[in-house]
Amino acid sequence: MGTDIWFYVEKKHYRREYQWINGTLVEIPKSEKELKDTARWVSEDHWKVNPNYHLYPEERAAQLIQINPYQFYSGVRNYDLFGILSNTRNDRNLKFIAAPRGLPADLSPELLQVALESKDDFYDHSWLLLEELMQFNWDERFYCDTFMEYRQVKQICSDFIDETIPKLAVLGEPQDVRVIFWFG
Repeated sequence: MGTDIWFYVEKKHYRREYQWINGTLVEIPKSEKELKDTARWVSEDHWKVNPNYHLYPEERAAQLIQINPYQFYSGVRNYDLFGILSNTRNDRNLKFIAAPRGLPADLSPELLQVALESKDDFYDHSWLLLEELMQFNWDERFYCDTFMEYRQVKQICSDFIDETIPKLAVLGEPQDVRVIFWFG
């Protein structure tokens, strides 16, 4: 048995209001504080109704399931990447972005439902901003005991760096996009 990652993406949306002035729709100015106070994290994953939610209510399955779990991350089992994201399965003692933080208090409703499923084997729930992923030094080198050579993090995490991060970057500002993940 190995460890897999459950990977989700959210984007922060800001409540904007408009009014018609002389036949033109004009945004009502809001302070930075007003915008932040009304902002909400919204799931960027695509969802469908989980038939097991209705068929097997005793299992306490989530009402929604992802249509494409690999929309943002390919799902490849990469323990080095898991170690970098949250120090999970970090057998090589790689530098990591942050220790597991748990689930954020302002999780989107869709994701909250999935996260609260009764799964005993899920662990190390965490989240990272795209900003943190972009600031991490992916050029770091480390000594790999298995192959007795120096390797670059950029090589062992190339799928994540070359595919996932660009998909996240097109969603919005780095401080307004976050990934939510856990292992099991």
